[in-house]
Amino acid sequence: MQLKISLSPRKIIRYLTIGVIFFTLVSVGIQICKYSYGYRADWMQLFNVDRELNFPTWYSALTIAFCAILLRIIAAGKKQQGDRYTKDWQLLSLIFWFMAIDEVLSIHEILIIPEISNALNLPWFLHSMWVIPGTIFVIWFIRRYSKFTSNLPYISRKHFFLAASCYIGGALLMEMVGSYIAEAQGQQNLVYALTATVEEAMEMSGIVIFVYGLLCYLRQWADKFDLEITILNK
Repeated sequence: MQLKISLSPRKIIRYLTIGVIFFTLVSVGIQICKYSYGYRADWMQLFNVDRELNFPTWYSALTIAFCAILLRIIAAGKKQQGDRYTKDWQLLSLIFWFMAIDEVLSIHEILIIPEISNALNLPWFLHSMWVIPGTIFVIWFIRRYSKFTSNLPYISRKHFFLAASCYIGGALLMEMVGSYIAEAQGQQNLVYALTATVEEAMEMSGIVIFVYGLLCYLRQWADKFDLEITILNK
């Protein structure tokens, strides 16, 4: 049995963008109510982008997983064509699956331990120690995929570079800014909360841009991008 699904990049991105805007604005409102007016309620944790295992977390995890699926589809097509970059696409898919799992399980949060950074006398921008392996990974990734990206179409390089800049800017640079604020003022204040919100909003935006870039890349194989799913009787 075959199931044909039509995907429109613009429609998908429109809905994903609405999700980013919704969660960002609600989270900002929650932080203002919490720190400016002292209003606190249990339901607020469900929409706070700086908390785990809530609606924003699952939204981010699902969009990252969607990237992993799109990358796997591209890898399958490249394999059929005998493309030399097939393994690069496959590795990218695995990386994004790990990112999706990490988004839910918060594996990297293990390294956000102020006591350890203070004991090691690390500078303020390393208050969240996970930026160290994160930075090392980014350097490795750039070196590993420099030739790969140079062979992409110009518009795809533009999409992917913008997505990476937005995501890394949130995940690493804004994390460092948040570390400085946490070191100077603590985490229970409006400035830190809004900084964390900006960080998460940049990460979500980066993933949305990457989804759009992947869909546009897929569309080059056909005027209208159709996804055919074959269900085998096994």
